[in-house]
Amino acid sequence: MRSGYAEEVVLGWSRDQLVSKYAELLVQGWDPATVVRSVDPELEKARMAHDKEMERQKNELREKELNAERERNELERQKNELREKELAAQAEQRAADAEQRELRKAELIMQERLEREKI
Repeated sequence: MRSGYAEEVVLGWSRDQLVSKYAELLVQGWDPATVVRSVDPELEKARMAHDKEMERQKNELREKELNAERERNELERQKNELREKELAAQAEQRAADAEQRELRKAELIMQERLEREKI
């Protein structure tokens, strides 16, 4: 490709053809270390603009993914907080129910004692 052949042409060659063309270039005095590829400034600007746009889009997508992850984490935190409150309320209710049963039990015992004393 550095020697002036189109990339599509070179990519279509077999290994033997590539070696043969390379040998021909070496015989002609071609030095691979000194060959400089010409650069079309407009093409290079377009490539750089494209690369920059791709990077911007990639960063934008990454930011959206991070925001979505933050939202999921916040929802999960709120869900866990609500669940903890529900569990605490259930525990309080069980404790209140147990206390109520104990009071009722003590009340029944007192009634029994009073009835025995009457007898």
